Amino acid sequence: MDAKRKLMDLKNIAKNVAKPILKEQGSIQVVSHFDADGICAGTIMYKALQYLGKTFELSFVKQLDSSVLKSMASNPKDMIIFTDLGSGQLDIIRKYFPETKIVVADHHQPVNFYWSELSHLNPHLVGLDGKDDISGAGIVYILCRELSVRTKNLVEFALVGAVGDMQQKGDDFLGINNLFLEEAEFLGLVKKERGLRLFGRYTRPLHKALEYSTDPYVEGISGSESGAIQFLSDLGIPVKTRNGDWKTLSDLTKAEEKKLATALVIESVSSNGDSGKLIGSLYRLSNNYDIREFATLLNACGRLDQPLEGVKLCLGSRKVADDINKEYRRRLARAVYWYNKNKKGFKRTKNAMYIVAGDNVDDNFIGTVLSIAIRKGIDTNILFGFANTGTAVKVSARAKKSRDGINLGKAIREASNRVGGEGGGHTTAAGGKIPKGAEEEFISAVDLLLYGGS
Repeated sequence: MDAKRKLMDLKNIAKNVAKPILKEQGSIQVVSHFDADGICAGTIMYKALQYLGKTFELSFVKQLDSSVLKSMASNPKDMIIFTDLGSGQLDIIRKYFPETKIVVADHHQPVNFYWSELSHLNPHLVGLDGKDDISGAGIVYILCRELSVRTKNLVEFALVGAVGDMQQKGDDFLGINNLFLEEAEFLGLVKKERGLRLFGRYTRPLHKALEYSTDPYVEGISGSESGAIQFLSDLGIPVKTRNGDWKTLSDLTKAEEKKLATALVIESVSSNGDSGKLIGSLYRLSNNYDIREFATLLNACGRLDQPLEGVKLCLGSRKVADDINKEYRRRLARAVYWYNKNKKGFKRTKNAMYIVAGDNVDDNFIGTVLSIAIRKGIDTNILFGFANTGTAVKVSARAKKSRDGINLGKAIREASNRVGGEGGGHTTAAGGKIPKGAEEEFISAVDLLLYGGS
């Protein structure tokens, strides 16, 4: 792929998509997805409209469906801008907003649907795959650069969005994301380093970074503050600086970090036979967070129904970071515990595994549980999860890799429609919402659609 050429193609489309936003003098509603990518996309658009002096509101949704759009239609704005969502719901958006000026800046698979009031920016329009090549935040960044040159200082959030959507390949960024990295490094917003990959490298006391480590999980250290402090003491590494401040991982000398890394590898292998990816590339953001840590924190904000707190974090606040981290880990641990306890009883077909969690897993966490199961090597290529959400059922799906023409977004969209629901997404990660009681009917339909059936 010629990333520079594709980037220019997207910029050319973005110039036209930016025009109605620049002209708009009325009220604007910005609607974004509630995950890390969506929070970054919403933040970038927020700052761009603020620079332009526009009148606007910013809100976040778990999923863009008829119920959300119907609610929005009761309080119409002059323009609606959808970021990190909307491309797969163009037909439904048209139904509720036939005369409203609509802008969609998204990277999910689009439906082939257009009308005169729509301005649409999507990587699939230039032959790129939004699953791997660019995030929703990246698409919004391209658009916002056409709105105001001042948005160039937001390029690091395009990278955070990419990490949040797992677009890093190993330790590296590829294609357009790598072009964003080069830009961010040139502007001094992101610094690439190499070392121990523990969350809180730059921001958290060293013993706390060890205590909170879960990948790898180290018996006697992970989850134990006293165990972490004793571990450091045994290594002869002080937990405080000469000034009496708590020492962070970034404060260690190279010799101390090497000693710590060696000891952690030995301990983690003896604990669970896995040292994880302890050492690798690190990307330090302008706010001193490592990029993986910050993306995880933003995802936590969304999963805890606090996406606006994520925006505040992007804008420099740290007031709620620790509280959000603790609550997110608590809820996720509860969800993963239920999964591990019940995984032998999940429904299996020759094509996929289906986890019907009901009320046992928070619908905000079912997708995260699937991602963890896929990473841990579950013996199925495709994994579905179902969790109750109000009067409906949230559907999430993940695939280990794209093969044999599998397209989860397309399969979920069609199967959801058959049972009176809605859905869509990427080829290897997708979701939807269906009526309660329709799980088995949905499973029967989607299982055939996974490999080109009907």
